[in-house]
Amino acid sequence: MSDFSVIGKPVALIDSAGKTTGAGKYTDDLSLPGMLIGKILHSPYPHAVIKRIDSTRALALDGVVGVVTGQDAPNKYGILPVGHDETALAVDKVRYVGDNVACVVAESESIAERGMELIDVEYDPLPAYFDPEESMKATSDFIHPEKPNNIEKDYHHVFGDPDQGFREAAYILEGRYLANEVTHAAMEPHSTFWRSSLRLRRARLKLR
Repeated sequence: MSDFSVIGKPVALIDSAGKTTGAGKYTDDLSLPGMLIGKILHSPYPHAVIKRIDSTRALALDGVVGVVTGQDAPNKYGILPVGHDETALAVDKVRYVGDNVACVVAESESIAERGMELIDVEYDPLPAYFDPEESMKATSDFIHPEKPNNIEKDYHHVFGDPDQGFREAAYILEGRYLANEVTHAAMEPHSTFWRSSLRLRRARLKLR
């Protein structure tokens, strides 16, 4: 370990004072001239078809610069190759309470919040699943239409000769284990700065 300058050695927490006293600056504390504020409208339903999104009233509100919905950003992505089933905003339907439905961009946070209230979304609720085993029994209304029985991926790992191991074992203990899915380093930021390369009358956006 002596060859390393950081690994295996104590490191001073040089930012601890700012964090413990409240003096530290986070993204949500920052403000720049001409900055716009973005607010996300979330779904109140765990599973529902989006029948209609009418942003007419929101766009008519003074200070609202724009409204974006899933139809404006339909490209899919995902953390893992097997799970490229996410979109920035819900397209066609929502899949959990809090799913992103629309984004309002405005000149202030209060105007953005008022703009969200003026967006009219019509939902057609679908069966919701709150237990993974019950979810796998579904025969219709899948969370993702292309994934029958709501199974993301089914795979098995076999190492060596399990049958021989059982035969030679002095004692066999069987159990049932549940393990939650984990995405490493999912910071889930609630505030983000974004600088546009487009020539808009506002050059920066803070998304909350």
